[in-house]
Amino acid sequence: MIRRTLLALLVTGTVLAGAATPAAAIPVPPPGGDLLIVFAYYADAAKTQIIGQTWHGCGQPSGSWGATSGIREVFFTPC
Repeated sequence: MIRRTLLALLVTGTVLAGAATPAAAIPVPPPGGDLLIVFAYYADAAKTQIIGQTWHGCGQPSGSWGATSGIREVFFTPC
């Protein structure tokens, strides 16, 4: 009885894990292109004052300016 229960749980878990879709945190780039990923940093949660940015992508050197801590928001821009 215990073996059947364990086997049923194992099969159910395998089926559920196989049916799950993978998470996509970064959008797929447009055909033939790349994405510029920009992190914007704000002084407060209202996002009224930007205090810095970092960026990378599009085959260009990464860069930044200002403060790189605080409230962060990410932007994905096609190249």
